[in-house]
Amino acid sequence: MVRNLAMRFAEIVHKVGRRIHIGCIMAAGQDWVEVSLPKATSVESGARVRFMPADAYHEVAVSWRTDDRVGFTYVEGGPPEEQFAGFAGLTDPRPAFLKMPRS
Repeated sequence: MVRNLAMRFAEIVHKVGRRIHIGCIMAAGQDWVEVSLPKATSVESGARVRFMPADAYHEVAVSWRTDDRVGFTYVEGGPPEEQFAGFAGLTDPRPAFLKMPRS
């Protein structure tokens, strides 16, 4: 049995406001967020994310992709730190550059 399970969702929108996807937030750091997203789903530059149920959108850049998720870094700052407070296992203290794959 899973106890204290809580899920948060993010809406990903195109730069002109068209919804691309609503995904589960997989992990979040101070300067990045990872959201579930099928690999076939295209996300262009200038995308924004909104952490539901909040109204504010944050401009993001795609920084890494895997088969089931996308890692975004915030272009001009992200949500306040308390946005993800109380969600055990969701926050990760590492900066985005440590999450990005090495070439």
